[in-house]
Amino acid sequence: MGFVSLYTAFSGLQAAQAGMDTASHNVSNAGTVGFTRQRVDQASRLPGYRSFGPVGTGVDITDITRSRDVMLDARARTALGGESRFATLGNLLSGVEAAMAEPDNGITAGLDSLWTSFEDLALNPPDTAARHGVLNNLQSLTARIRSVAEGWQASAATAAADITTEVAETNRLLQEVAELNRSILQTGGSDFTPNDLLDKRDLAIDQLSQLAGIRASITDSGAARVSLDGLALVHDAVASQISFDPGTNQLVHSSGVAIDAGGSIGARQGFLANVLPQYQAELNTFAEDLAAALNGQHAAGFTQSGAAGGPMLAYSPGSAALTIDVAVSDPSDLAVAAGGPPVAEFDGLNAEALAGLRSALAAIAGTQSLGSAIRGIVGSVGSATAGAFTEAGAQSAIATSAENARAQIHGVSVDEEMVNLLTSQRAYEAAARVMTAVDQTLDTLINRTGVVGR
Repeated sequence: MGFVSLYTAFSGLQAAQAGMDTASHNVSNAGTVGFTRQRVDQASRLPGYRSFGPVGTGVDITDITRSRDVMLDARARTALGGESRFATLGNLLSGVEAAMAEPDNGITAGLDSLWTSFEDLALNPPDTAARHGVLNNLQSLTARIRSVAEGWQASAATAAADITTEVAETNRLLQEVAELNRSILQTGGSDFTPNDLLDKRDLAIDQLSQLAGIRASITDSGAARVSLDGLALVHDAVASQISFDPGTNQLVHSSGVAIDAGGSIGARQGFLANVLPQYQAELNTFAEDLAAALNGQHAAGFTQSGAAGGPMLAYSPGSAALTIDVAVSDPSDLAVAAGGPPVAEFDGLNAEALAGLRSALAAIAGTQSLGSAIRGIVGSVGSATAGAFTEAGAQSAIATSAENARAQIHGVSVDEEMVNLLTSQRAYEAAARVMTAVDQTLDTLINRTGVVGR
């Protein structure tokens, strides 16, 4: 049975060597993104039976597996998708807010300057400088409105381009997961776990969670199933593609069904389909209300020549904010007087009435003043932006907590690996010492037994 002891010690050498190799591999990949700490799974061999009872025969290395928790993965991916969605939405809304240039260079300041210039003109109707002041403020105000509308259009174009890029990356990652599934399934009949392939697949799924808020599960066969909005995107080794329709701002599954995404794609999709159009509609309504109020009041007055006031502002229906402009070019065409011909030289009552539009309920179907309407839009954008960043912060805290919990399971601790390395080293030395002892015993038995009497 001495040779059995020798083989038993040899199995210990192999197990200790595997432990040192695995610890070395873990330490080498301590900074590798997506790497999961590996461990050596061992099992005691079946004993050998002698006359006095069973005797151990060593150890078998059953596998080298990953320290991974599926539930923590799901929790972390959900949090990553939420954080990505709200952070992206916050950044998009920040662009919308920045385009408004409030308070110093925005529409509200331009509106206040216009009312003030009407008041100045009402005090001195013949003053050409005052008339030029009104026209300049009108041009400045309409330019600011157009600038905001154009800035929002640019934000929409950027968001659409970013979705196109992210959808392409999503499709690439879906194909990668499918190919990794194929490789993993092909190793199903082998005696080892494809740890590196599993790490790559988990990393790709993490990235998909941030991009699109996907859901992932592992089937009994070991393949990852990826779905979005209830539709399968990856099943075994087959990946389904998604596409983005910029005309409808919809994501479309390869089956033709429209889907709603999470993550950063979902934030951009919602921004283009719902959030930004609402603000654009409100700004268009404001521009229309502004033109209607000014044109209506201006038409009630008379110019210096006694002509009725013509349109003060003009725009194209359906895109008022983008196209609004001043329709009066000659200061003498301003209908400042309230009385008809002959027009009194210092009749500035209609200019006073135009200035009175500052507080008139001329916006949103006569329920608010023009100033209140534009401040409402500004406040709504600011509140939405702050809310998105607040939610992003909350999701970030959840994501950090989930990532920390996950890192405790599958992250590499260099200190722990050093302990494992020393343990394996001592085990190797002990197993080698056992082999030396057995070898010496066998040498005595073989070469020195029976020499008496020779």
